[in-house]
Amino acid sequence: MSMEQAIRRLWIVILALCGLIAFGTLAFHLAERLNPFDSLYLTITVLSTVGFGDIVPETASGRMIYMMLVLVGIGIFGYAVSSIASLMAERSVFKLARGFLFLGGEEKLRDHVIVVGWNRVSKFVCDEMRVNGQKVVLIVEDDERGREASRAGYDALVGSPLEEGTFKAARIDSARAVVLTEDDPSKNLMTVLRVRGLSKEVKIIVVCSDDLMRSLFYRAGADRVINLANVSGRILASFVFEPLVAEVIEDLSEARIGLDARQLTFRAGRSYTVGELRSRGLKGIIFMVMRGEKKHYYPGESFALEPGDIIVLAGLKDHLDHDEKLLEGL
Repeated sequence: MSMEQAIRRLWIVILALCGLIAFGTLAFHLAERLNPFDSLYLTITVLSTVGFGDIVPETASGRMIYMMLVLVGIGIFGYAVSSIASLMAERSVFKLARGFLFLGGEEKLRDHVIVVGWNRVSKFVCDEMRVNGQKVVLIVEDDERGREASRAGYDALVGSPLEEGTFKAARIDSARAVVLTEDDPSKNLMTVLRVRGLSKEVKIIVVCSDDLMRSLFYRAGADRVINLANVSGRILASFVFEPLVAEVIEDLSEARIGLDARQLTFRAGRSYTVGELRSRGLKGIIFMVMRGEKKHYYPGESFALEPGDIIVLAGLKDHLDHDEKLLEGL
């Protein structure tokens, strides 16, 4: 069951229960000539099966109302209580409420990343996103994985990635990227087609271990197709021949501690040379500058950075935090 369906079912039960309470209160007020509070009190005791017996219907019409509420109301009331208790026991009611408000309310998602699937790969993806301060919304296909993701601290939508409504609930229109980590390449391919049909701008990144599918993903609209076996295999080989190089690569891939790499857009009001930035306190190493479609590796001191250039900085995490603030202040 998707999050939207669960919320809809819960609202239907709540509205039906409120309607029964309103009906019972009004009916007892008219039939038994009770004041509104006593009518409400009697209705609640009937629906909740408490039955203190201090107020009982005395007229035939009142007893008819009582029997109707017992037959109809107890079932709805019991179902509502058991549903809410079950959701609370699974720590899902708070997740549903928070998801409902967060995904559809005032705090509308923007510039977030949608991750499809919950497995070891997607967990590492989400953890790294969280370290970098990136908002993540997960799409999973069953409640069990949704609960696992929820316990890990991530917002999860339970629904099919092949359905348009699932991505609309995840705010595909304002998402920064979609990362597909499912093990089934055919399902990933159909998901790429679905996502690209909903948004021409969002970046689509696919995890795929089948080189034969690579070209199909690109034709379907994927921006990047990552073969984890190739990447991990190269790093493993580097640990044999160049262990220090492999350690640096591994360190750069993690944002928690040590070395880090960061992609920034140069938004200064004018051009600056690398030397000028150094004199202003730039600490990281400018690994690459991308201007248009051209890449400039290791630019020298005289290289002039232009507004709109994309910079890849490498260095210690604390230094890069400092450099990011420095560049934002230019």
